[in-house]
Amino acid sequence: MILVAILCLYTAILSWISYHQIRFLEKEKKQAAQILNEKDYKNAANIAIENEKFKLFSHFYTLIVNITWIGFGFFYLRELLIDDNTRFENTLFLLAFLILTSILNLPLNFYETFVKDKDHGFSNMTLSLFIKDNLKSLALTLVFGFVILYALLFCYDFFGSWWWIGAFVLAFSIMIIINLIYPSFIAPLFNKMQKLDDENLLGKISALMQKCGFRADGIYIMDASKRDKRLNAYFGGLFKSKRVVLFDTLVKALNEKELLAVLGHELGHFAHKDIVKALFNSAIALFLLFFVFAHLPEFVYFESGLEGVEAGVFALLLIFGNIFHFLLWPMLNALSRKNEFAADKYGSEMTSKEDMKNALIALARENKAFIKTSKIYTFFYLSHPSIHDRLKALA
Repeated sequence: MILVAILCLYTAILSWISYHQIRFLEKEKKQAAQILNEKDYKNAANIAIENEKFKLFSHFYTLIVNITWIGFGFFYLRELLIDDNTRFENTLFLLAFLILTSILNLPLNFYETFVKDKDHGFSNMTLSLFIKDNLKSLALTLVFGFVILYALLFCYDFFGSWWWIGAFVLAFSIMIIINLIYPSFIAPLFNKMQKLDDENLLGKISALMQKCGFRADGIYIMDASKRDKRLNAYFGGLFKSKRVVLFDTLVKALNEKELLAVLGHELGHFAHKDIVKALFNSAIALFLLFFVFAHLPEFVYFESGLEGVEAGVFALLLIFGNIFHFLLWPMLNALSRKNEFAADKYGSEMTSKEDMKNALIALARENKAFIKTSKIYTFFYLSHPSIHDRLKALA
């Protein structure tokens, strides 16, 4: 079968990239420590190697799941849920596919959270919280997933052969809406958000934002540590809904100068309009995605057991969409890395070059991130440059 061959080739390429990265890390691990101390350097390398080995297993697991869907899964799901091929039946078909796929991925998520990340001192997740998170995600999928899938199928019925244009407009509009409501409505469903009450730090952050004309709905601390110890910060939302969100782990681990440098970096993305650029790039990718899948040859539907099923094109998109995106990753990631270098430079100018360097080193140390990646791995995967490359660019 051609579809199975495509999936196998894709998995083989991903596996080769991971294998190449493992060999690179094994070699670098034997070198003298750089940036990090000897213990942290070796530990970060070992964690990176284990992550790639887990990724290798995940590739093959996903391959088996996808082959199962194509081989007989779609056929049996079709027999179970589709009788008159109505829009409602097709929506249930896609929703069932999404939920079953999520259930099949639970073992991977469980192992990563409770075994791998626990062993490395990252995860603070409890079983009850893990269950609650998955139930909340399930509820969101059932409610919003049903509405979105139904709307996409409406486009398929209403616009005829031009359905993919209507589906693109709908999907991109949903993307904008999610960006608008995420910090205020979605993120609080999973984490507590409290306004920053440190007046001294609040004043300095506000002064930093005023330098570049950034206006936010507030500066919040998120209780990320109840799940994970890794550090992060982000500016969420669009227009008047923008929020500055700091992980509580970040506030605890970084000193004031380092924290301001991290925020200066994020403000660099705002000043350079990187969020707008990212949305534009996403729009192009989404447009091409719907165009390609709207023009699939008929044998694709026969091979996958989806012939005559209106939801078939969307089911195939959900399985093969990653392959399409994989072809775009090198270009999109190259643009993203360029933006990250520029944001680092902006952050260093907003604070100081030394503070920016110290912040990057602190992030690498606390997140136990190895400082280098191979050129091949960087080319295909990295949206952010390695710490080694970022520090070199700041020198």
